[in-house]
Amino acid sequence: MPGKAKDASLRRVRWRAAPWYSAAMALPTVYNTLTATEKLERLWTEVAADPYPDDSLPRQAPGAWERRKLFSVGFTRASFEHVSDEMPPGRAKLVHAYGTVAKVTINVEDDHGYTGIFAAGGAALLRFSDAKGGGKTPTLALKFMVDGKPSLNFLALPYRHRDPEDRDPLTGVYSNAVAPPVELDTKAVAFAFQRTADALGGKRLYAVYLPLHHLAEMDSAGNTVADARVPDRLELWGTAQAREAMVSHRDWRNSLASLPTGTQLFDLKVSSGIDEPAVAYGTVTLDSSFVASRYGDERLFFQHDVGPT
Repeated sequence: MPGKAKDASLRRVRWRAAPWYSAAMALPTVYNTLTATEKLERLWTEVAADPYPDDSLPRQAPGAWERRKLFSVGFTRASFEHVSDEMPPGRAKLVHAYGTVAKVTINVEDDHGYTGIFAAGGAALLRFSDAKGGGKTPTLALKFMVDGKPSLNFLALPYRHRDPEDRDPLTGVYSNAVAPPVELDTKAVAFAFQRTADALGGKRLYAVYLPLHHLAEMDSAGNTVADARVPDRLELWGTAQAREAMVSHRDWRNSLASLPTGTQLFDLKVSSGIDEPAVAYGTVTLDSSFVASRYGDERLFFQHDVGPT
């Protein structure tokens, strides 16, 4: 019996050392009670703990048969209803399966009167990810930590249709509100998520016009804003500084990993209305190296927002 107990203890230690294999959460039960700074550092520790070798980055994304689940509201609703910084136990990412993560700071330099996260910006995790696999132009997401409450997430897509052979993640513009997709596969995925948002009572103009209300209604200290002022869209423009500093590789994950800490990644612009031009708002600065890791791909979770209900 003593020998069996010892073996079981060792198995538990090994299981926790590789949390992405486990059905249990890697983050502690007290995680959501921590400050925003503590949560950011804890989550970053998980992301950076076990990076892929540079020459062994995974590329095989889920196929059409696996992705059929996306067309079930019962399956896709977890993307909206699961409140955590980690994926639901036992659930695989069917889109945005592979990517790379870094710590960044959003610097608000031009005050336009918006509220919540938009008023002050702050530290966040940024993840570039390829929606369909194959190493093409990625999309991005930002995760803002909140003291004692769940994180707030911003999702963005390429603002304009790009040359599919352009693998540089910083040549384009990203935004929460973009032109409707033209490729059949992308249209199908967008339809699936819009269908689920509609079923959950959300109101969106169309599938890739993602809401920002949740970011304007709360700040990083967890304070709720009574009279929130919400921008229509946020645009992220890759900077010349970042493009010049980045060493180009065939895989954009390796290209991003070459960027030095302190690089100004994006210029931020914000628009007050669907027909209004975007104006200068701030910048995004790189606070760490980009890390492609199994935890970042398989466990890190960015909750979708249904929009105003």
